[in-house]
Amino acid sequence: MSANPHSRFSEETLIAAGFPTISYDVLRVGQQFRSDERLLRPEDVEAYAYAVEDEDPWFFAPGPFGGPICHPTILANQALLLRHNHFVVPAGLHARMMFHFHRALPLGVRARTTGMVAEKYWRREKPYMATDFETRAEDGTLFVSGRFVQMLFAKDTAPPAGTTEGSNRAGEAVAVYDPSIQAAEGRSGSLTVGETLPAEQRTIQQRQIDIYSGVRPYSIHTDKAWAREKGFANTIAQGMMSTAYISKLMTRAVGEGFVAGGAMEARFLRPMLCGDTLEIRGNVAGFTREPDGRPRAHITVAAHNQRGEQTMAGGASGICS
Repeated sequence: MSANPHSRFSEETLIAAGFPTISYDVLRVGQQFRSDERLLRPEDVEAYAYAVEDEDPWFFAPGPFGGPICHPTILANQALLLRHNHFVVPAGLHARMMFHFHRALPLGVRARTTGMVAEKYWRREKPYMATDFETRAEDGTLFVSGRFVQMLFAKDTAPPAGTTEGSNRAGEAVAVYDPSIQAAEGRSGSLTVGETLPAEQRTIQQRQIDIYSGVRPYSIHTDKAWAREKGFANTIAQGMMSTAYISKLMTRAVGEGFVAGGAMEARFLRPMLCGDTLEIRGNVAGFTREPDGRPRAHITVAAHNQRGEQTMAGGASGICS
């Protein structure tokens, strides 16, 4: 049988059709992935805005980029699901996500994501894969690039509490801040070193998870019985929903220079259970200077649930005026 004991397919049938069950041994470094093309429609933006609670007016009306744009992270799942075009992926835990936002995604664009397995490795007796990706328009325009790191379940259940233990060897280079820059102008006013940004709060609802992840049987995101079978107390939200919360915080604080020219990295430390209330905080860590002289604000970010447990840690940056 396949890795999903409820599947009607045998493992032999899946392999013959070109869909082996993903595993450390099956993965090949250098293997390339390609998504289907996706048209970003108004209903996609509205559904995403509801799922992540981000209804910034730039997404629904003309703004600084001309017409309406889409959320910078709206196609994150297109990258994560690249593997599903080549493997059966029963379950796994997202450990880390990195983005570079090169250009704003206009409403109505047709985009495709390509990726490549950059490395695979074991850490603390758990197998991981890292995939580099790019999202481009039909004409080759680059919108987003980055890397995601996924922990593969080596057994039938998740590790205790579903923790990822800060996995992923590869990360962004540590910024060396320019001490001559102590403040810069953002979208919402001046940003100052040491400043704490207004917090974002979310109580995660199952309907939001369903819209973000898509409803499927035997999914740790939308099937409570299956999530419990995998070792979780309830369904869990995708870790990448945290990146959308960071995106809202950064778009509000920095503005245009995050949407086009920004970057983000997030480490998912603990699953976010359906019903959890999260608080996402950001702090201005410092500034660097771009080649053209403009300051770049670097923000450290963290999310904690109502039990005081940290679910996410990371950082983001954007170009200020």
